Amino acid sequence: MEARITAGLTAAEGRRFGFPVGGAFLLLSSISAWRGHIIAPRLLAPIGLLLVLAGVFIPGHLGPVYRAWMGLAKVLSSVTTPIFLGVVYFLVLTPMAIIRRRIGGNPMRHTARDDSYWVVPPASRGAEGMEHQF
Repeated sequence: MEARITAGLTAAEGRRFGFPVGGAFLLLSSISAWRGHIIAPRLLAPIGLLLVLAGVFIPGHLGPVYRAWMGLAKVLSSVTTPIFLGVVYFLVLTPMAIIRRRIGGNPMRHTARDDSYWVVPPASRGAEGMEHQF
């Protein structure tokens, strides 16, 4: 599923990257300034402004910035995905399994019929049954 990122972006791709990401940096900068922070707005605002201006004037040259941004996203996803799935497993699925076992439900436990666990398949319908197997 991994796609190669070309060296240069088209103008439309550069704008599609520069405007939203630059706008997000500007939004984070304004929220940080509104909350009374001093250092974060001074770091985030220039980055956002540069990305928006690059998206306006030189959108085709944002390829290296885009590749770096996607590399950071790949590293972050390799860290956060296992953490998120672990939290879901231990906080959602495990309690559900414990509750189900406490009330007596176990989908793996089958009752024997006529001293056997064998389930008799339905009678074959011949060649007509092979057309729609599932």
